[in-house]
Amino acid sequence: MSEWFTQLEEVAYSVVEYIPLVGTVYSLKRATIAYNARDWTRHWQSVGNFLESSVRDVVLLSELAEPVEVALIHTMAESFTDKMIELYHHEPKKPEVQITQKLEKQSGHVLIAESSKGKFVSQVFGGKAKGVHHFHGAVFTGTLTNYDYAPVGEKIRLDIPHGLYDGARVTFTWKWTRNYQGKPNVPEATYGRIKLNAGTPTRFGLSSRKGPAGWEGYDFWGHVNSKDQIIATTRIDGTESQIVFNRLAGT
Repeated sequence: MSEWFTQLEEVAYSVVEYIPLVGTVYSLKRATIAYNARDWTRHWQSVGNFLESSVRDVVLLSELAEPVEVALIHTMAESFTDKMIELYHHEPKKPEVQITQKLEKQSGHVLIAESSKGKFVSQVFGGKAKGVHHFHGAVFTGTLTNYDYAPVGEKIRLDIPHGLYDGARVTFTWKWTRNYQGKPNVPEATYGRIKLNAGTPTRFGLSSRKGPAGWEGYDFWGHVNSKDQIIATTRIDGTESQIVFNRLAGT
């Protein structure tokens, strides 16, 4: 794996990718480096982000509004190919950050990229971004069961690349045992933005969502039991299915 991709780089990228023009160029560069390193998960993730940020830059520079939805649908159709979902569905392998100082084993630690010490403390550890340090880079897996399409249960994966907060991007990926056309092992995905609801436990839904080829995707909602477990529900052809997501170790 390329030495370029460290946890520090991933945190920095989660900030840079939102900057107009800069994020677009960096996503393309990142995709190239990942391709040369044969790191296909990061390659396709960066390609998808490059396509999305390209649309954003065109809209910002041209001051267009009406074509936005059409452009985003086109982006989703290009990004969420079956192969991309299949690659993204694999177990993640993240390099460890080399720490030069001794850390307490009983304490949790957060790595923050900033230009000056303490610059982002209030944003990261308070307000709507409080889920960043608990869920940044977290990957959860569970079992999705549906009488028609996954009768014995199929693995479903939840990726939370930048933390759990209002507007955070999340991706659900899984495979149908057989889809409605009878085809076996068909990949499926929903890409969405988190909407948190006040209360205990913390409840969530999707404020927006997209599926492959531009359709709206399946809706998901639920609550956070702890930083290691999330309970979610989705509705498939009128039937609700509950999923217990457990966090993968090391994410």
